Amino acid sequence: MSTRTFFQLLFKLFALILIVSSVNALAVSIQSIFYFFSNYDILLLGIGLVTLTFFIALIYVLLYKGDFIIDKLKLTSNIDEYLSFNIHRKDVLSIAVLLIGGYTLIDEIPAFFSNLYSYYWEARVEYGFGPKQSGHQFAYSSARIIIALLLLGNKKAIVNFIELKRKK
Repeated sequence: MSTRTFFQLLFKLFALILIVSSVNALAVSIQSIFYFFSNYDILLLGIGLVTLTFFIALIYVLLYKGDFIIDKLKLTSNIDEYLSFNIHRKDVLSIAVLLIGGYTLIDEIPAFFSNLYSYYWEARVEYGFGPKQSGHQFAYSSARIIIALLLLGNKKAIVNFIELKRKK
């Protein structure tokens, strides 16, 4: 199996995980679009449409444009052309970092949009009564997304750092 084929299969797997894990966030965004027609809340409509468009675009890119992602992120640059059972340690670490970063990103995107919607909804509905969210969940989701993007973008530096510690 070539590395390009492996990453294409991996992206398709991530798309399937995204579809399964984002059912709640997609339902909330569709609900906010329907809520707009009864209350004419334009910001809520915007959040719902952006969320829905983002999920559809991300799923489309992961399912059908895997080569574009592979070329832009240069995922096959440091890995041998064909995967075999005798994989070098750096290749395994690169794949592990990509899997962890990709899964974290795919897992956290629905939570991010759900927290964004909840934060807006509580601020809108409570009208100053009762406790409000302080934004901790929203900040937590944002931080996890940033960490996942850093893992994906700096996989070579992370693998070299891990290998450097092993050599000492």
